[in-house]
Amino acid sequence: MQEITVFTARRVITMDQSIPEASAVAVRDGRVVEVGSIDTLQPWLIRHPHIIDEQFADETIIAGFVEPHLHPSLMAILLNTEWIPSEPWDLPGGRVREAVGKREFLDRLAELHESRNSSDPLVVFGYHAQYHGEIVRDDLNSISVTRPILIWQRSFHEIRANSAGLVWVNASEGARWDPNIDLQAGVMFETGMVWAIQTLVPHLLNEGGNDDTYVQALRDVRDLVHRGGITTIVDAGFGLGDYHSDYDAYSAALGTSETPFRTYLMPQIAAAARTWRSDTMARLEEFTAQSTERMSFISAAKFLADGAFIAQLMVLGPPGYIDGHEGAWLTEPNRLVHLIQPYWKAGYDIHIHCNGDVGVTAALDAIEIQLHRHPRFDHRTTLHHLGVSTQAQIRRMRALGVSVSANGYYLYQFGDRFVSEWLGHERASLMTRLGSAERAGISISLHSDLPMGPAAPLLAAQAVTTRRTRGGTVMGEHERLSLDCALRAITIEAAYQLRLDHEIGSLAAGKLADMTVLNSDPFIVGPDALGDIEITATVVGGRVYPLPPKL
Repeated sequence: MQEITVFTARRVITMDQSIPEASAVAVRDGRVVEVGSIDTLQPWLIRHPHIIDEQFADETIIAGFVEPHLHPSLMAILLNTEWIPSEPWDLPGGRVREAVGKREFLDRLAELHESRNSSDPLVVFGYHAQYHGEIVRDDLNSISVTRPILIWQRSFHEIRANSAGLVWVNASEGARWDPNIDLQAGVMFETGMVWAIQTLVPHLLNEGGNDDTYVQALRDVRDLVHRGGITTIVDAGFGLGDYHSDYDAYSAALGTSETPFRTYLMPQIAAAARTWRSDTMARLEEFTAQSTERMSFISAAKFLADGAFIAQLMVLGPPGYIDGHEGAWLTEPNRLVHLIQPYWKAGYDIHIHCNGDVGVTAALDAIEIQLHRHPRFDHRTTLHHLGVSTQAQIRRMRALGVSVSANGYYLYQFGDRFVSEWLGHERASLMTRLGSAERAGISISLHSDLPMGPAAPLLAAQAVTTRRTRGGTVMGEHERLSLDCALRAITIEAAYQLRLDHEIGSLAAGKLADMTVLNSDPFIVGPDALGDIEITATVVGGRVYPLPPKL
């Protein structure tokens, strides 16, 4: 048995409502012995060997941040592309500047093309029509008709290509059966995008090559996650590639004691079913048995309803989109019910990606059907994203016992732009309707959906507590989250939705000793400055992982 280590701090924010704050945390064998003060810890300290660790004495300790929905594999893929985003990003290779307007995007693309001597495909992430204008095959052909050029839409759900790019991914074959491939425009979205990445991903990750590109990219993702002060992540859609090779790469990059956070894997059922068909659940159980202390599966299953919010492929009810276009289903409503049912019956927690109000209805209908057919208590179903919703749906979520995990960046990144062209002011202002969810007593968590947003929980909390956009406009002020709720959303409520709240999400006797160390107190600096708080270290299982100083 190890000696007790007592971490002292200016303030300890426990996220446990019974003891909301303290000044010391006693840790032994990776778990919390007790929270309190040096005085209240004396019954332990006078009887057991211990050390007092004062390295955080002038800082604030909070329960470790829990990120319930990101995609290490997707971010690893995109780190091997070029970036021309509509907003600046801090990446492992340095800061990437934003590009706004069609001319600037195409000029940057042309510069990348001209800087390369080889004829290898040029793949660029970050395109968004509302910031960069409509760019189609002919625009990309103007840069090159011989080099394959593919621009990956900011949502990840869409790829646009020049003629050579369409040939490279064999798009004409896919278009024979997939209506989501438009050869004339060079656009491949949702299932059409999935067709394209069968060629694209092996190229980007150098599969079959001599160097381990994938593992190194995952290590870069690991550094990004640590920078956000996160002590637990969930890959909410594991298995988009080959399960065995993905698991091996994750184990090498994220599954060691050097990884400064815990990783939980949540399978994306539709993707797994394409590989294993009727044998999917049994094969997933085999992987669950391989769980380790740093990386494990959780008994939860991810499903997809409608399309992407950022690409405006979500399915909306009346009055629809201003320009009259329609969204797309990733899983038709009747099919969604069918896919969910065996996992519901087997006791899995159900997590559903849904963005538009019709997508939310499809998700809630599917859960209500399951509850009638096979009643369950404490089912912890969670709807992910909740881009556009209604007050009636919030009340229905409460009645069905459904939680929400919201993207903290939708309004901040896209609120201004979505008013004029796609949603109008009312629905754009009320996207991510979290104030109503808080008032209804619904469990709320926040996620980044990395690479859709940066893995920075405090920045996400700032976005939903201020509802201030990149342009400085406050939109939907009555849907602000309270500061307390926002901090709970990145700690204990995220843990609750993952059925891990007995282990993580708050600091209390017996729980895992996972903490995030801040140089400022969130309750003192307030919502407007949450994103400016410096994270100095994380603590996982009692082990300290310092963050490198900011450049």
